Amino acid sequence: MKKCASSNLPGGYIVEIGNQKIIDSSPLQINSIAGQIFDQLALRFPVCMASDEFHFFPQARAAEHDWSRWDDFSSESIHAVSRQLSQWNHDLDRCKTAALPVDQRIDIRTLQRMIKTILEQFTQVAVHRTQPTFYLTILSIGIAEAIEAGAKALNSRVNGLPEFLDHARRNLQKIPQIFRDLGCEMISGLKPWLKTLQLAKSVLAPAIDSLDQFQVHLTRVPTTDEFLLSRELYDQIAFHHMGCYQQTDEIAFQLDQELSETRSILEQSAERMTSGIPWQEAIAKLPAPELPPGGVKQLYHLIISDLTGHCLESGLVTPERVTCCPVNVEGIPDYMLPVRSNAAFSMPPGHPPQGGTLFIMASDNTKSAPPDYRLLAAHETFPGHHLLDTCRWSLEKPLRRHIEFPIFYEGWASFSEELLFDTGFFSTPIDDMLLAKRRFWRAIRGRVDLDIHTRKRSLAEAASFLVDHGMDRSNALAMVRRYVLKPGYQLAYTLGRRHFRRLYDKFNAKYQNPVKFAHQVLAQGEIDFDNLEQVLL
Repeated sequence: MKKCASSNLPGGYIVEIGNQKIIDSSPLQINSIAGQIFDQLALRFPVCMASDEFHFFPQARAAEHDWSRWDDFSSESIHAVSRQLSQWNHDLDRCKTAALPVDQRIDIRTLQRMIKTILEQFTQVAVHRTQPTFYLTILSIGIAEAIEAGAKALNSRVNGLPEFLDHARRNLQKIPQIFRDLGCEMISGLKPWLKTLQLAKSVLAPAIDSLDQFQVHLTRVPTTDEFLLSRELYDQIAFHHMGCYQQTDEIAFQLDQELSETRSILEQSAERMTSGIPWQEAIAKLPAPELPPGGVKQLYHLIISDLTGHCLESGLVTPERVTCCPVNVEGIPDYMLPVRSNAAFSMPPGHPPQGGTLFIMASDNTKSAPPDYRLLAAHETFPGHHLLDTCRWSLEKPLRRHIEFPIFYEGWASFSEELLFDTGFFSTPIDDMLLAKRRFWRAIRGRVDLDIHTRKRSLAEAASFLVDHGMDRSNALAMVRRYVLKPGYQLAYTLGRRHFRRLYDKFNAKYQNPVKFAHQVLAQGEIDFDNLEQVLL
């Protein structure tokens, strides 16, 4: 038996047995295909691949980073990369054998799910043809990334901005009016920020001018009132891209079950705490946390320190990982407000991980934090997103470091709040009520996402639905407008949390060990739940 370099499998091998040639489906072969996928995507889409803001992309940086390059969503680029992805998908099919070990079958399935999602996003969802905010988000993250890298990187990236926005204008030829309006709102925050960049006028002026031209294009481009995807495409996104693997009727049932469960908890908690008033009023009466001298940012730094200490003491995280992968806290930039929620977490790609940032609503005018700020911090940092990302980027298996899926990512962070009750960090009746409220609102948001995109509620009706459940009207209107930019994403929180809860209850019935459960989950990377169940149980 001998091995020879394959001419039709990138970086792979063919095993010759006599005169017969068969594919070598060793980890080397699968990892070789994965590496080429990540490298090629990082070369064509350097900003999207370097950020976790774009949920249908994996994360990776090109081996040789060229700061003058921006993401290329031209028709030629999309066609070329789609063809390559289809070929790699075919190559992975050829790697499958009946004798393939479980972990390699999981690797192939994870890669193929990622490929299928990207192909469908490029060719069917095609946000690069309808959403100005998609390009403006790439712009803002790309510039921010270059600022961190230094003056030379920033200069190169800003030099390339006019060409990037020129491609965007060519792609955005007829767009939904709501997407146009959100884009114009985002530009109003972006332009003042760009003008503060410390760059030569010869570099900055063309960039500002290109953004002005982009804004003019948005005021003139033909628009349509229709912004929803087809029902069939939304069903496909919910089932496959989000990883729910359920039809929308079953998703609606799951959301309604979560609403019923959490409403019951809230009503019982309110009755115990303040007899005779609705739970919404009971929560509204909870006092806001007292701010330290450093304001909201310091408040979050303090609770993150407490959460970190608890996770260290309980064994959820090691001192080495805490030291090497710190959490930073920053306010959400004004230009990101049209597309960002009240809090967000981000960790740049890299092995080993270097740290992440919690973005919060914080400015000089921010005078308070929400009563559930401790649970919010847990969701975003320890043991939520930050711990998940830290473990993912520390994995021994390179292939699984780069891939994340919304239902796993948001599901783990939502479930991780509950993990802190079982490990003793949260214990009071108020904590119970606030956790139930957060679960309730995530299910409400999922229901709104589902109802908007299955045409059961208009945006105005969806906003009224949120108001009826206690949300301020202006916030409700802003929220439903954001939801249309990422169809199906709001389903990931509740559906993911319920998946983790089911696995946790099964696991704990046997082992009674919450920390062991977390370790085994976090050691796998973001794989499908049926694969995770196979590994756990």
